[in-house]
Amino acid sequence: MAKNSSNMHLKLKVIGFFLVAFVLVSCDSNKVFDQYIEVENANWKKENVAKFSVNIDDTTNAHNLYINIRNRGDYAYSNLYLFVKIEGPDGNFSVDTVNCTLADKSGKWLGKGIGDLFDYNVPYIGGFKFAKAGTYNFSLEQAMRVENGLEGISDVGLRIEKLDK
Repeated sequence: MAKNSSNMHLKLKVIGFFLVAFVLVSCDSNKVFDQYIEVENANWKKENVAKFSVNIDDTTNAHNLYINIRNRGDYAYSNLYLFVKIEGPDGNFSVDTVNCTLADKSGKWLGKGIGDLFDYNVPYIGGFKFAKAGTYNFSLEQAMRVENGLEGISDVGLRIEKLDK
């Protein structure tokens, strides 16, 4: 009798595991690309440009592009200015200046936090359609006017999601 009870308990655990895994995978089914690059010593220097190469096959659906930022609680500013460059497979490129708001006026961090780290998915471009299939190169360069780097920025990244029709 005890053996049947432990078998049933094991089966329930396995079923629970697969249900959780299924939910996690299906919640992110629109993800095309999602990657962070760690900033050395959590001090983002101007010359350390974060670069991402993304192979794009889908030119018919629109996509949302996000800039991912992870900062520590000791980051000294409430925002982060970036130069964002997108270079297409044909060599054409665009450069934008983006202001990422990280804290409110009272200094409260707006990102999702665990301990002393805060994550942000900053909307960059919504409804973007890639003109051609191929490799797109994205670069994120910090554009703050500081001499010795941005202390407290630990990771930067890029996320691309396919829009639901």
